[in-house]
Amino acid sequence: MPDNPSIIFVSYLSNIYQVSDLQLNIKTWNSLTADLARLPHALLFAGQPGIGKRAMAEALAARLLCESPREADQTACGTCASCKLLASGQHPDFRVLQPEAEGESDEEGGGAAAEKKKGSRQIRIAQLREIEDFFYVGGHRGGARVCLIDPAEAMNPVTANSLLKILEEPSASLYFIMVSTNWRKLLPTLLSRVRRVMLPTVPRGEAERWLAGRNLAEQTRWLPFFGGAPREIAVAAASGRLKAFETLVADLLRPGDPLATAGRWETLVKSDNGLGLDEVVATLQKWLFDLALCASGAAPRYFQQAAIPLLAKPLALPSLVQAQQQISRLRLWSRHPLNPRLFLEDLCVRAFKPLNS
Repeated sequence: MPDNPSIIFVSYLSNIYQVSDLQLNIKTWNSLTADLARLPHALLFAGQPGIGKRAMAEALAARLLCESPREADQTACGTCASCKLLASGQHPDFRVLQPEAEGESDEEGGGAAAEKKKGSRQIRIAQLREIEDFFYVGGHRGGARVCLIDPAEAMNPVTANSLLKILEEPSASLYFIMVSTNWRKLLPTLLSRVRRVMLPTVPRGEAERWLAGRNLAEQTRWLPFFGGAPREIAVAAASGRLKAFETLVADLLRPGDPLATAGRWETLVKSDNGLGLDEVVATLQKWLFDLALCASGAAPRYFQQAAIPLLAKPLALPSLVQAQQQISRLRLWSRHPLNPRLFLEDLCVRAFKPLNS
């Protein structure tokens, strides 16, 4: 939890958006905070990764829990007893539901300790039941109670249906704030019980200025790769994962023996700040997509390097499309491979096949 939750929303807006781009979000924020007594008990902040959904959700949670009088467009004060409890992570009326795997990575930092016990990537029904009392017992401080769910699509069907029952008869002053990148995966019945708030993508110029303000100006070349989301780049750079991506992309720009490449990528996957197999597959999908674009005479979308058009020039479009389809099917297994090394070898052989045809 950040030291001062009340500034999250403000810093998010002021650092990414200029006044003209900010206006729509200010109106959305004002509409949410204009009359908190009429605020829906379930909200869903949706949009692509890296645009501040979690930050906005935390800011709203802080505002709901804040005990100081606030104007409609203001965030939490950051100084009252409730705000201090929230900042310390000890607020009795605030809960976070997230996959166990995310919690472990925050606490253990990966490595051998994390390998011994890997938590679930789902939000399980047991996690919901563990905090059942929180939903039905009144707040400890006499105010609102907030449950933050991130990512909402991580709830398995059993968990989602149990949450639906709670949402059908919400307790007074209980709020659910959900965050989702793939909100379309949520149950239709659950979506019908929440108000969806879509966050827009960041304009390229503002994203570049935001990165430059954090001494990441040289990383703006990654914006197309990360879908124009500057926060994704900043997080990857801070964790060291951006270097792993650089190694991965370097191999794709100079493709060699598939089996040797798979061996190098296995090291990237197993390192403390390494990539997930799903991230490797996604990178290959983008690479094949750009090769197909260039083979069709169009410009690449994700990779700005001059090597991509040269690499695509002798390739046949049908073979690239076939490879894309095969890699897409493999992505379904990327989070549960029986043998990561064999998975990577199969992945590389299929992806590099158009180059060897």
